[in-house]
Amino acid sequence: MDHGNMLHTQWNTSYIVLSYVIAALASYVSLELAGRAGQSFKTTASRFWLIAQALVLGYGIWAMHFVGMLAYQVDAAASFSVGLTIFSGLIAVALIYPALRLLHGGPLTPVRLGSAAALAGLGIVVMHYTGMAAYQLPGTEAQIVWFPLVASILIAVGASAVAFYLFRLLSSSWAERQPRLTLTGVKIGAGLVMGGAVIGMHYTGMAALQYRVVDELKVGLAASGVDTSLLALLVGVVSFLLIGLAVTSLLMDAGRSIDSGEMDFTSAAD
Repeated sequence: MDHGNMLHTQWNTSYIVLSYVIAALASYVSLELAGRAGQSFKTTASRFWLIAQALVLGYGIWAMHFVGMLAYQVDAAASFSVGLTIFSGLIAVALIYPALRLLHGGPLTPVRLGSAAALAGLGIVVMHYTGMAAYQLPGTEAQIVWFPLVASILIAVGASAVAFYLFRLLSSSWAERQPRLTLTGVKIGAGLVMGGAVIGMHYTGMAALQYRVVDELKVGLAASGVDTSLLALLVGVVSFLLIGLAVTSLLMDAGRSIDSGEMDFTSAAD
């Protein structure tokens, strides 16, 4: 590889931090949703919570990926293919939802956990590299670096397996026996770790592609490339709105459960 002809790149720390915040928040909310999705899997409500979990997790990972791509700054006129970018987000949700159904479809076994994790990991990997294909740099040629490519796939499947194990744990009788404060601490800690695993996969995957300049005239070198601030702001706002909507739904559901419990208690006393 001719390193002297490689496209000069740098990283924006603010976008990296934002990508982690989005990944960690999405992971935490998905852990909250997991308890309801698993406990009510055989009821009508399970469809709502399962779809909500798939949307929050899938969109959260996609939003993290998109912001992470904005953190990758080049001295060139970069752009995104809108169609491929949207399609990459749909892929994540489309494969995470059936993976969650598989996970909650019966007793937790190594085969069930592995199959669900492989399906979700596939969705994350396809989403990631489809999103990178949407990142267009005229006058360059993408070159694959195989070690980080393989590592990113292993991280995606491994992180999915850990996440799915936690999803089942939080919908089990073990979670019901834990004090609320303990359970909240477990979810926060797990969300922070999951967020780290998610961005670890992303930035490892980005290291799997390097760009070589093949036509300097087409590259159109610029001092700072395209201004992506508005795109980052839009994705960030939508991400926090979606996560906020999920949290609001959780709080409303918890309130209804408390009211129902009080009514049952009053009836029993009468």
